[in-house]
Amino acid sequence: MRTKYKQWAVDYVDEHPEIAIQKIDINSDFFKEKPVIFEVGSGKGDFIAAISLAHSEYNYLAIERVKTVAGIMCKKLVEQGNKNVMVFPWNVEILFDEIKEGFVHSIYVNHADPWPKKRHEKRRLTYISFLEQYYRVLKNGGRLYIKTDNDGLYEYTKEELKLTKFKVVSDEENYAFDSETDFITEYENKFRSVGKSIHRIILEK
Repeated sequence: MRTKYKQWAVDYVDEHPEIAIQKIDINSDFFKEKPVIFEVGSGKGDFIAAISLAHSEYNYLAIERVKTVAGIMCKKLVEQGNKNVMVFPWNVEILFDEIKEGFVHSIYVNHADPWPKKRHEKRRLTYISFLEQYYRVLKNGGRLYIKTDNDGLYEYTKEELKLTKFKVVSDEENYAFDSETDFITEYENKFRSVGKSIHRIILEK
């Protein structure tokens, strides 16, 4: 379900440059002081807020192209006091142009928009061009974590992965949530509450 446009949230992004960055500088302290983990399509930030508090040994970049949603996430992170997260309120393709090969520790893609129509295939965050970029920017041994509640996107992703160099670490069609190592998203919580299966694939470079 699409989030309605909220002017306050859009304004919040512009008013908080300490957390919402408009361009990538990999020579900045944020990108140099700790290993960096990406979440692509962070939504309202439930996952990134939880994982960043639990693992202060990393810095996290939350990538969310919808500015209203990015603003809601920024507010949540500011109020929670997260110090090791930055939000990039733009398309991830812009980010790829600035990130060098082997730079990223790990990447999470959680409950991405399935873009079910064939003509929108290239927008899917697990389309081959995205997967190739994830592989490029990950360090050797770095992992890509993909979770989805959408059966069609899950099957599509498995076919696209056959075209890549990724090694499949695990592929769970009905993933039982592990609260010790994983963190729940807004969508995952919603779908688990009604008994919907969650699919998870873990890949390694």
